[in-house]
Amino acid sequence: MSRSRQLAAIMFTDIQGYTALMQQDELQAIQARNKHRRIFNSTTERYKGKVLQYYGDGTLSIFDSAIDA
Repeated sequence: MSRSRQLAAIMFTDIQGYTALMQQDELQAIQARNKHRRIFNSTTERYKGKVLQYYGDGTLSIFDSAIDA
């Protein structure tokens, strides 16, 4: 079994104040999270990245280089 190695830049993001917003207005928080995901997806693709996973209001992404990230 051969293994391959690859240098990459890993990026984790989350929405500042999301937990407080969820406590104040859940619908507004969900709308903000969905908007963030739409914008983040298109921006990540534009810079040759890939979203690996969503964690609530957070995202885990990978890029071929730190310059792209």
